[in-house]
Amino acid sequence: MKKTASHKPISERKPYARLSEDEKRKIVQEINLGLIGHRAAARKYGISRNNIAKWIVQFSLRNLRPLEIANNAIENMDEKTKIRELSQQVRYLSKELENAKLKVKGLETLIEVSEEQLKIKISKKFGAKQLKD
Repeated sequence: MKKTASHKPISERKPYARLSEDEKRKIVQEINLGLIGHRAAARKYGISRNNIAKWIVQFSLRNLRPLEIANNAIENMDEKTKIRELSQQVRYLSKELENAKLKVKGLETLIEVSEEQLKIKISKKFGAKQLKD
């Protein structure tokens, strides 16, 4: 029986041999969890960064649920690793929240300036009724 590239460890496979979907998913999962960066993954697995970027897009389009993946991975870790991963996740989510707040503040400022310059009311009051045509 002929062995394929997917049966060999990644470090032992031939150059340009294809990786299985599971191997690709594992690499993308490591990157999404923040365990390893794009460049480090490329070096570790001997893969181009472009391929890794394509896989990330490919698997995100297949509706992988990063939060569920992270939770499953965290359940299988020891206590120190869990704490480290959860703290990284908290930092990431805090940054995302801060970015969202900045975006909202910027859009609110844009609306205010536009209302002043154009002398029209742009922002809609909560609960206001729509005009019927």
